[in-house]
Amino acid sequence: MTSLFRIIKFALQGFFRNFWLSVVTITMMLMAIFSVTLLVGMDYIRQATIDGVEQKVDILISMKPEIDKDKVETLVSDMNGLSEVKSVRIITPEENKVLFEQSNLDDNTKKALEIFEEGENPFSYSLAIQAHDLDQYVIISEFAKQDKYNGWIEDSTFRDYETFVEKINNLAKMVNKYSWYVIAVFSLISIIVIFNTIRISIYTRKNEIMVMKLVGAGNWFVRMPFLLESTFYALAAVLIMIAIVYFVISFLQPSLNTYFQGTQVIDLSGYFRNNFLFIFGVQFLVLSFLNIVSTTIALRKYLKV
Repeated sequence: MTSLFRIIKFALQGFFRNFWLSVVTITMMLMAIFSVTLLVGMDYIRQATIDGVEQKVDILISMKPEIDKDKVETLVSDMNGLSEVKSVRIITPEENKVLFEQSNLDDNTKKALEIFEEGENPFSYSLAIQAHDLDQYVIISEFAKQDKYNGWIEDSTFRDYETFVEKINNLAKMVNKYSWYVIAVFSLISIIVIFNTIRISIYTRKNEIMVMKLVGAGNWFVRMPFLLESTFYALAAVLIMIAIVYFVISFLQPSLNTYFQGTQVIDLSGYFRNNFLFIFGVQFLVLSFLNIVSTTIALRKYLKV
């Protein structure tokens, strides 16, 4: 137990002795894991945005004014028989009138309702149809154009979001492509920096090491403080990264909620919280492994133990 405390003590001394060198080392590691975190976050945002778009997309079918509720329900039943249809919602004439009055249309357009007598409603039934996937809306739209429904349907509209989704995917692919290069560069720099950091640490502590060897310290006792010191660099980098991520999320999340009209389609905070151990745990393990490898090489070459 005493040996363990001494190893930790020597490792902490090495960590803080060359403070500015430690800062440079941690900064290089931060750049590497920042690239990884950005890559993970962008991939989540891409998928969450597509899911959010799919939740808001629908085909709006307007029925002719003379069509009664029985025919509307027949069409709903036929639509529900399609495997591509996720849900069908009936919008009554009364609901359509309220939606028109609450819309962003100019006042002159809304005044068109004044020509109708009180209690008279010019609006008809509508159907809001959602599919499971974006590419299924074309099938649903073609189904609604059958001759069988020509006398029932006034109009159908479908906002094409495929171009929007394609742009999101292209942006994500570009970020992914270049992020891997950035990660590789900063990882290489981190290995070189930690190698030189440990080499300098060995040089500044050569007298201590010589004394330890003279009093009978084994090779493992000499090596362990340096290996532990290298994991401290990894731990410090990951802890700083965690603080940065949650600080940035606290500013981004309200803006994301506003963009999606108050709904939490992109829950960055929840995503990182639910995947905390996987994201940051893996980063710490990988950084520690790289640091230990480079430290071991430095010890072999310069310590000769």
